[in-house]
Amino acid sequence: MANIVVSHDLPADAPLGSRLKAEMARCGISVADLAKKADVKTSFLYDVISGKSTNPSTIKLARVAQSLNISLASLVGEHDSAASYLSSLENNGCVSVPRVTVDIHADGNRVTTREHEAEAYYFRQSWIRDHLDARPDDLRLMYVRGDNMEPTLYHNDMVLIDTSRKNPSPPGIFVCFDGLGLTARRLELMPGEDRLRLISDNPQYSMFERDIADTVIIGRVVWFAREI
Repeated sequence: MANIVVSHDLPADAPLGSRLKAEMARCGISVADLAKKADVKTSFLYDVISGKSTNPSTIKLARVAQSLNISLASLVGEHDSAASYLSSLENNGCVSVPRVTVDIHADGNRVTTREHEAEAYYFRQSWIRDHLDARPDDLRLMYVRGDNMEPTLYHNDMVLIDTSRKNPSPPGIFVCFDGLGLTARRLELMPGEDRLRLISDNPQYSMFERDIADTVIIGRVVWFAREI
């Protein structure tokens, strides 16, 4: 789990722009470098710092907070409207789902996940239960990397993964380690065999097969989101 530093250098009611500027100074990072690290535009950061942006995207702010190694609540301030909004979500039947990165160890069989406390997202528990037929504790969020699943999933799309669903029957889109790297692919169990077909939606990539024992399945993709 990532170590998150909580800043107490500014009062809780300090403006968001002042808090962001102070945290950047503490880390010794420029606007350009932070924008690149957090995958946001420099104009987004300048608008926050200047106060021009009065309702900035909490998704982007979460990435900024993670890049500064602080919590989202610490960045926005306890009395900021964004922090109050997050608190109200928890009090109205919503639950946070963390974004994770996955580490595959050298033997290819051991998997660990690292949760990013500064980047958790809120979903209504009733939607998780009734629409996804899932448990909140089994869900994790990840970013898609690469173009092998286009046009279904694009690079930097966020996918919601049910880590309790690792059986590729029925077929579906899964996040897995295919022996070369972590990837999202359609998995199809070959009848009567302990082998999988790994299929990309992008026709530039060929379908191939692997033994089930050689494929580490992280979970089934049950939902995705992207910025427009």
